[in-house]
Amino acid sequence: MIRLDGDTASGRAYMSEVGRGRDGRGGMNYAIYHDRYQRTVDGWKFAERVYEVRYEDASPLAGSPPRPAEDS
Repeated sequence: MIRLDGDTASGRAYMSEVGRGRDGRGGMNYAIYHDRYQRTVDGWKFAERVYEVRYEDASPLAGSPPRPAEDS
């Protein structure tokens, strides 16, 4: 949802991430971006973005990273 108020607006974006570092540690999280936007002569721009993690899980991930592509 985005709320407009003249030349300013606010919105939220929900997301999830799964990742594995080069050291093998992995994790997953669910988060929300809390955004404020400002209308400019070039269009709408981010005025502020706050990242709020709502859930984080550092349990080992199942599976393995993909293998590098072989040279042809």
